[in-house]
Order: sequence, then C-alpha cells, then structure tokens
Amino acid sequence: ENTDAIRVEASVTVKKPKVTEEDLATIKDVLGTFSTSFATSGASRSTNLAVGAGKINGHVLMPGEVLSGYECMHPFTLENGYKTATAYENGKSVDSIGGGVCQISTTLYNASLYAELEIVQRQNHSMSVSYVKPSMDAAIAGTYKDLKIKNPYDTPIYIEGTTAGKTLTFTIYGKETRPANRKVEYISETLSKTDPGAPQQKVDHSLMPGQTKKVQSAHIGYKSRLWKVVTVDGVEKERTILHTDTYNPSKAIVLVGPAAPEVPPAVEN
Repeated sequence: ENTDAIRVEASVTVKKPKVTEEDLATIKDVLGTFSTSFATSGASRSTNLAVGAGKINGHVLMPGEVLSGYECMHPFTLENGYKTATAYENGKSVDSIGGGVCQISTTLYNASLYAELEIVQRQNHSMSVSYVKPSMDAAIAGTYKDLKIKNPYDTPIYIEGTTAGKTLTFTIYGKETRPANRKVEYISETLSKTDPGAPQQKVDHSLMPGQTKKVQSAHIGYKSRLWKVVTVDGVEKERTILHTDTYNPSKAIVLVGPAAPEVPPAVEN
C-alpha cells in the first residue's frame, strides 16, 4: 500500500512484475548481511533509523529490478514518521528531518556488497562517518546522492531491514548460486589523512563568561579506497578497487561565553 504511494510520487511508471509462489520458494539462503551500531544516537535519530529501515524492509526485487533507497524512504517529513536529528550539509553538521538515514543506506550498501548485487549508484559522504570505515559508506541527499542496487540474479531476492537494541541490520535473502569455498571480503584502505586544525570558536551570549559548549565534532579528512578481495579455498583469486573517495576535513565548532566584564579598580578616597 505504502510502496504504491511512494512509486507514484517518484513518478515511476514501471509495473512491478507479479511474484509467484514458485519465485518466493527460491528465497531461502542468506546472500549477504551487515550490521552497524547506533549506540551513541539519541531518541530522534534512533527513531529515524527504525522508520527508514522499515520502509525498505520486506521489498522483493525480481531479476534485473532496481531498488532506490531514496525512493523507498522519502519524503523526509514529520508526517512520514521522521524526527529532527543531525545530518551533514555542505561539510557541516545540521539538524534536519530524517537525520541519520544515511546509516541505513550505508548498512544496506555493505549487505549488498556481500550479496554481490549490482551497485547502480553510490556516493560517499562529504565528511567521514563514525559507524563504518572510510569508503564503506553510502550517502543519501536529495536525488543527487542515492543508493541504487540491482538484482543481478535469475531468481528474486528479499531485503530485510531491522533495528534491535542499538544495532541496525540488513540481510539479503535469495537462492545461493556461488560456490561454498568462495569467500568475498571488502577492505578499506586509507591513502591519506588531513588534520582539521584547531577548533573554531564562536561567541554565544546565552552562555556565561568562561562557559564553553561543543556543537560540532572535528572530522579528519581522508582519501581512501575500497577493495574487493575474492578467495577460493583461502587462495586469493581477485583483488579489485571498487571506488576511491575524498572526505573533507572539518574543524570542531565550540561556542564560548562572552568575556567577563572588566571590573574597574577600587578608588581609595
């Protein structure tokens, strides 16, 4: 019901192929699974992760069909169940409705890599994220940054997205056709790091003199790349670079109270 509304809104005219019982009977193996922690997230961001994951959970992708994280999860509005939480915009941390949904696309991206789905679209964040290593993230911003995954198999796949405790997990089910002695691994390699430098200080008159309040953490800048390594019986067969990414450094921002008023020296009469 919900999916139709979203499809109409995204002006997708493709008719969804009918899924038969025989199709569904082939979905019995875990093709790939990945989890990330949101232990440091507050209530609003945690809600966004549960809501957004729920909008992707349960999707069946027929052979050749593409899923867009943005199409599944938008609009990022209060009416659609989202709350206001921190997100990145132009290299700064800002409050936005649906803040945190990039952790959903990132977790789905990694599960998709292990399932060896075709990655149609994926872009990195402007700044590094804390829940995966550099080059293992996937950002969602408007329609210009999106995660799109395609089912490359001859049989359908089923996507499960759940939150439990403070862990977000995506698991992709289907019919396993890859040999059992073949293993896939993804390795993040940092090529260079850029120090963000000293924190930026801004005077905030609502604070007491001498009081400080950190409003944005520092982010180290990175240049990194992601390798796919395939082994058969423990022997490396292929090692390929999937993508190379640049993350901008960003200074910490600290609010400081105004300077204490000068006390004039006491005059002796």
